[in-house]
Amino acid sequence: MLANKRFNIILSLIIAICLWAYVIGETNPTDTRTFRDIPIVLVGEQTLEDNDLALLSVSAETINVTLTGARANINQIEDRDIFASVNLAEAAKGESQLKINLRVPDNVEIEDKSLNKLTVMIEDRISREVDIQVNYQGNFGEDEEPITVDMSRTSTVVTGAASLVESVEYVEALVESGKVKEQLNTVTCALNPVDGEGEIVNRVSLSAKTIQVSAQLAMIKTVPLIVPIEDSQNEDVPKILSAPKTITIKGKGEDLANIDTIETETVDLSDVTKDTQINLQPILPEDVQISSRSQDNLVMRVKVTPLESRTFTFDEKNIELTGLREDQKAEIKPVQIEVVLKGRKEDLDAIVDDGFKLTADLKDLKVGIHTVILKVSCHGNYVSMGINPDHIKVTIE
Repeated sequence: MLANKRFNIILSLIIAICLWAYVIGETNPTDTRTFRDIPIVLVGEQTLEDNDLALLSVSAETINVTLTGARANINQIEDRDIFASVNLAEAAKGESQLKINLRVPDNVEIEDKSLNKLTVMIEDRISREVDIQVNYQGNFGEDEEPITVDMSRTSTVVTGAASLVESVEYVEALVESGKVKEQLNTVTCALNPVDGEGEIVNRVSLSAKTIQVSAQLAMIKTVPLIVPIEDSQNEDVPKILSAPKTITIKGKGEDLANIDTIETETVDLSDVTKDTQINLQPILPEDVQISSRSQDNLVMRVKVTPLESRTFTFDEKNIELTGLREDQKAEIKPVQIEVVLKGRKEDLDAIVDDGFKLTADLKDLKVGIHTVILKVSCHGNYVSMGINPDHIKVTIE
């Protein structure tokens, strides 16, 4: 009797445990869930700075993580409960593979992740002073444009990986059109490092993050642009020049009234031997600035045309003698003359033999044998001329 009672108790306990396990399994089963684009936090950058190093690039900025656990626990997890980090203190100059550390809630486990390691590129840390450029965003009237009257600073120091710092073309201070009035107005502008394509350069720091810009609306005016040229080798290296004929400037009406032309700094082409373009530097009166309409057009394009040579052959019959007295006659010793012209191919191709004139001046010469200078002229375009021989022998009777 006692044995049967004990058996029933044990059996009831087993059944209860099974029922509990069944209920738990049905109501809160094991589940998995993938969390995408979890940010990878970089730590240890101070260690890089202490070693005069800086981060250039990383192979990824986010990671996907799959977690497993009880459904109730999985459903309570949010992206912010997952922390992914990489310790840059373990990196060396050049390329490094660094472990990605993951921290998740205690009641779940990591089943899978899209990355195990992060590839980072480390370079020397440098600093460079860069000019600040004020740009304006928005729409303005057809005959007006904002003008920068004053800036609290004109440059700032950019610090970071060498390649990134060197790519910074200027630091931009952007002013919204709504903040520019007819009366002088001062606004605070955030600073952003910008490359040559106008894109913001990330992963660098600035010694100043904002500046004060004083601006107001101004008038615009278009005037002729004068570009002085200096070229010591003009004849040896022919160049085709292309530069804007006018420039649009901006300023107060009274400052623009008496301006009829703008001249640039002298452009020296003496060392230019191949096609290139040169930025023009206008010389502006005080309180007058370049309009955005001309900002990107102040460039001189130089096309260097290679020289070619062409040889023309003549003899003594082609030489005209001048200055001979009526009672004299002269005879030229037989000679072959080569005239070598250098110039552009299209110009040389247009020159024919009939376009040359060969002369020798015999004025005031007495009877006898004389060596006289041979002069050659040519109707055509060329850069230089060589004559061989450049003297002839003439017998006067």
